[in-house]
Amino acid sequence: MQRFKSVAGGLALALVFACPAAGWAEEKAKESTVNLDNVIVSARGVSSRVSETPGGVGVIKAPELSIEQPLSLTNALTRIPGVSKSSDSAWGSAVNIRGLGRSSVVFNIDNCRVNTATQMNAQFGTIDPNDIERIEVLKGPISALYGSGSVGGVVNVITKKGMFTNTPEWHGDLVGAYTSNPGGFNTYASASYNSPDVWVYGSGSYRDHDSYEDGDDEEIHNSQFEDRQAKLRTGFKWAAGVTEFQAQFMEAEDVGIPGAGTAPLPATADITYPKTRRTLFSLNHKVTDITEVFKESQLNVYYQKIDRRVIIDHFPQTMPMKKINPSADHETWGAKWLNVFKPGAHTLVTGVDLWNWHMDSTRRKALKNGLTIIDEPLPDADYLSGGVFLEDDWVLGQRFTLNLGGRVDYISVKNDDQYLYIKPPMPQAPNPLLRESETQNDTSWNLHAGLTWNMAPKWSMTFLAASAYRAASMEERFSYISLAGGKTKWGNPDLEPERSMFLEYGVHYEGPKAGCSLALFGNFLRDLITEKLVNPTTIEYQNVSEAVISGAEAQAHWEFLPGAKVYGNVAYTRGEDTDLEEDLPFIPPLNGLFGLRYDHNSGLWGRVEAAWAASQEDVPTGIETTDGWQTVGLRLGYRFNYKNTNHELVLGADNVFSEVYRDHLSTSRGIELREPGLNFLAMYRFNF
Repeated sequence: MQRFKSVAGGLALALVFACPAAGWAEEKAKESTVNLDNVIVSARGVSSRVSETPGGVGVIKAPELSIEQPLSLTNALTRIPGVSKSSDSAWGSAVNIRGLGRSSVVFNIDNCRVNTATQMNAQFGTIDPNDIERIEVLKGPISALYGSGSVGGVVNVITKKGMFTNTPEWHGDLVGAYTSNPGGFNTYASASYNSPDVWVYGSGSYRDHDSYEDGDDEEIHNSQFEDRQAKLRTGFKWAAGVTEFQAQFMEAEDVGIPGAGTAPLPATADITYPKTRRTLFSLNHKVTDITEVFKESQLNVYYQKIDRRVIIDHFPQTMPMKKINPSADHETWGAKWLNVFKPGAHTLVTGVDLWNWHMDSTRRKALKNGLTIIDEPLPDADYLSGGVFLEDDWVLGQRFTLNLGGRVDYISVKNDDQYLYIKPPMPQAPNPLLRESETQNDTSWNLHAGLTWNMAPKWSMTFLAASAYRAASMEERFSYISLAGGKTKWGNPDLEPERSMFLEYGVHYEGPKAGCSLALFGNFLRDLITEKLVNPTTIEYQNVSEAVISGAEAQAHWEFLPGAKVYGNVAYTRGEDTDLEEDLPFIPPLNGLFGLRYDHNSGLWGRVEAAWAASQEDVPTGIETTDGWQTVGLRLGYRFNYKNTNHELVLGADNVFSEVYRDHLSTSRGIELREPGLNFLAMYRFNF
């Protein structure tokens, strides 16, 4: 292991020094190709180059998702340095961005906020990766467009849709994929009609996978899943602008949860989502070129509902429970009004962001003695957030661009009365009031200032300073859980928002055949919300901690021969609780990715990649250390055209050498939640 850590460190240093080396080599070469590597993102509400965006940004596009066929979109996001997955299950892994995850990361689908419980994650499993056009990741509080929860960052999924064309066109797409571990298949189909004034896009998918096996061929019990998705999306162009409407429906069933998340769950019981649904309706209207200065106005209105049903069964003989059925409905109504002005050297993006999250939950407990208890893990509650925001990109001559942004949010959280029981085990059982109804109001703010310096052709340097907040989640405010040994865990409605002071420096080079970037960051957090034992029988959420999370990331790519490219990235994160003077949990170890790809217009392409992580020994008391690991993945594909249709066949293998390992951020209950062993993949895509 020491040898592996030395090799990993050497590769990391090589990536850091690759930036100036790549730039020097290309400056000596004659530039005869067009730069295709500048990726456009929407961190500011308008398009911008990644290399000129202060703060860390990552993008995953549809072609990568297609050849990966990931079980969850978080598996693909780990290709971005600084982004890790935290597995509760194969289907619904959570995202960890630079040491922060769950309620510290905002998740949007088509700019519509996804609100649901995060102790046992499900939100990242509620979208089929085959229906995604691109995923944009903001690594930290680098934008004023997003309110509470963006302390760790933002994951914005943009799904596929139609387009306006000069003449009427029909298009279709069909995908079929098989994986051996977990055994199962993915299917996806879409059809679209495009024309000058209207487009219509429809898609559907179905996936079914068994429980997977680790590198020792041991089955990871209860890790199976099945899901299906349907979408209809349409756009109209008329005198007043462009109007788009969409409806999405996703349903998963028999989703096994072998992990624990951050919930106090029994070690040996089975936890399954028998049904989980996500429904989205959205209406978007955009007007452009209103005046010479007023360039764009866009209003997006949406309704999103997530239904979660859970079964917890197969309890140990010593426990009185036979089965527990928690359930919750999460409804979010939202609207965002965004406007773009371009007066002189300024690009101003300003608007209003409003959403309300309503949660209705129950919990049914069947006891082995035949009695039934119905209660609430949380009282029915509403979480209203309303904010105004402003972003300003100010061009200062040819080399400098100053970015300033700010946001003010009003938050109102209201809960109903909560009693010990909805239905007591016996009619005569006492039913005391646990928490009275009340309303909590708060105001908070985000600010950031960034600078981009285009110091030389193809070179840029970025600086960012930001302050952001995270208001307490509903679980942290209102949860009531009866634990073993007579203990209870309580939420705290009086929690203050967590506050982040964030700094980042970056240097970027992007040439026609090579590119690289290096980032250094520090996130200084106070009023962290953690669980605290306030007396021998009571655990309560409190603002008790201060912490520092810092790190570095580097990535590079080089096309050393026509069609042949070598690439890689490395990320290091360090977290410390400065109050307790100990390491933070949920901090990923030093990790990275290295690959070689060949694709030179012949239709045949291939790649080999090695993903790795060093051991993680910097852990707080009570958290297990994790050994380092390395895996190898292969892909071989062939693209061809036949009678105006496009075809692609991909064969691949993941974890080629069946490495037996556990991801450090995986959560466990009684077993070690290891990652899948050797997996073979076959995928065929047909489109026209």
